[in-house]
Amino acid sequence: MTMKAVVISSPGGPEALELREVEDLPAPGDGEVLVKVAAAGVNRADTVQRQGKYPPPPGASLYPGLECSGTILALGPNVPPRWAIGDQVRCLLAAGMRRRWWCRRGSCSRCRRGCR
Repeated sequence: MTMKAVVISSPGGPEALELREVEDLPAPGDGEVLVKVAAAGVNRADTVQRQGKYPPPPGASLYPGLECSGTILALGPNVPPRWAIGDQVRCLLAAGMRRRWWCRRGSCSRCRRGCR
């Protein structure tokens, strides 16, 4: 399955960002959820990474982005029972994700009135 992702084509300004089709729909691992991303945030760490001054941590996604909101599509093993498929969530991620799907470790909370 393909998805869209914003990638950093080379260090530089905003022109270094490109929207591409990529094949990378991961299965959620232990304690992870798969989120269909509806919105993503950009912060200083993303800007510095785009400039080539802040590499992603080892094992992290190559896609920038540390914040997102969306809907849980799948649960990995050992996910706490408070999470369910279909929950709308907002997440602060441990590492990047600027793509349509996400399942890396981070901190999620439920949206009370929708995550738009």
